[in-house]
Amino acid sequence: MNKNTPGPILSGPHSVELGGRKIPYGLRESQKAKNLQIKITEGIGLEVVIPKNYPLSQVEVLLKSKEDWILNKMSEVSGIEQRRKKKPFEDSQLVYFLGQPYRLVVVFQQSPPSVELMGDRIIVMLPQHYSHKVRDLLELWFRTKAKEILSQRLDVLKRKMNVEYNQFFIKDQKTRWGSCSGQGNLNFNYRLVMAPLAVVDYLVAHELAHLVEMNHSKKFWDLVQSVCPEYKKYRQWLKEHGWRLEL
Repeated sequence: MNKNTPGPILSGPHSVELGGRKIPYGLRESQKAKNLQIKITEGIGLEVVIPKNYPLSQVEVLLKSKEDWILNKMSEVSGIEQRRKKKPFEDSQLVYFLGQPYRLVVVFQQSPPSVELMGDRIIVMLPQHYSHKVRDLLELWFRTKAKEILSQRLDVLKRKMNVEYNQFFIKDQKTRWGSCSGQGNLNFNYRLVMAPLAVVDYLVAHELAHLVEMNHSKKFWDLVQSVCPEYKKYRQWLKEHGWRLEL
């Protein structure tokens, strides 16, 4: 979770040449920021948050030093944006649940809409005139499953880590898998349950650890590792395969 609240946009426009092209970016000043922060998000693009009185001449220097990371992250976010341009579902396309691929089957019938997991298929049943609601029904099913599974994993891991949270919420976060608030509330992306259960456990442990350490210090990672010894492997899995976890 990022506690820094950016202030007003500093006068611009601002741009930097990376990878042979000029990339615009927003520049904000934060009273709470201690270091320069680089953010790349859907719909906003590249944004830089700087501490008060940070020398503007150093912004471009730092951006150029992070060129590879910025270009890779921008490409990743652009891919997410493209996938979010909703396309009609097709029979037999793959949908992931707990790390396993399932074939989507849409069945039109005159009965209340429902979603069922049967063998290697996820079957969406609904009346023909609700054909445009397939995605909505599938998302609702995933949200319900996410609430069930995350509730179970939170109960198990909070005892192992000896921590307590306030509430947890299932959300459709654009670029985050989870977050923790200063009030002890946890947020999880519903698409997380498309990942293997071990990856789910890593994310749960990650957010529970933030109840103790609101940072990513060695103490934080030691706490995560105490219940998830192979957390680095699961963190890497999300980086490499997270783009697949979409509807």
